[in-house]
Amino acid sequence: MIRKLAMVALLPLSLRAMAADPMTVVTEEFSPYSYLAQGKVVGYSTEVVSEALQRAGLTYSVQVYPWARAFHLARSQPNVLIFSIVRTPEREAQFHWLAQLAPRSTYLYKLKTRYDIQVRTVDDLRPYRIAATRGDIVEEQLHQFGLTADLAAGDASSIRKLMAGRVDLMVASELSIKGICERTQVRCALLERTMPMPGLTEYYVAASLSTPAATVQALRTELEKLKSSGFMQRTADKYGVSLK
Repeated sequence: MIRKLAMVALLPLSLRAMAADPMTVVTEEFSPYSYLAQGKVVGYSTEVVSEALQRAGLTYSVQVYPWARAFHLARSQPNVLIFSIVRTPEREAQFHWLAQLAPRSTYLYKLKTRYDIQVRTVDDLRPYRIAATRGDIVEEQLHQFGLTADLAAGDASSIRKLMAGRVDLMVASELSIKGICERTQVRCALLERTMPMPGLTEYYVAASLSTPAATVQALRTELEKLKSSGFMQRTADKYGVSLK
């Protein structure tokens, strides 16, 4: 009985300690999931994760970085959340996986004038230079397929390479390509969608391994509530994101 009372007495202290340690939330420029608008980080994933943090009573800041830096911070620092990250067997033990945010459906894009590029299978991709963000899942996928990735700091650099003819293809979703075109002032009408990128179909939010267990559990609980209450669906509808 005394032991139980001691555990109860310690609980408020642990919750206060959890709330006292601010969370660093890292992401990349990836419209409509996370992007800068008038100096503020917004987007579907941003709103969902921010709402969960607020409901859990946690203080936090959201930072937009090149993906390689965001990924490094989430792997090496305590109290770091990262989104929208793809869950893979290789990454499984590197993070606490909190919740699925949205399905992932990506395609390879080319210039519409590149009539010579006809791709339907992974083998068809072998002659071509394919842009990928450094440290991103696309880089990992291309290596797994035995293909060489032409690395860039982000999607904006990739599309500029595509427009300049320095690469032949780049990978994006139908939603994200619109945001990339807007940020770089490229006309999306100049691009053509080709084959889908095989495999890996979900985006997640994850926490660094050294994040306290109480914080991880609190966020998992709040994210599940956001899903069951319809908050995720309403936010997805706001940004034109499909959760099916």
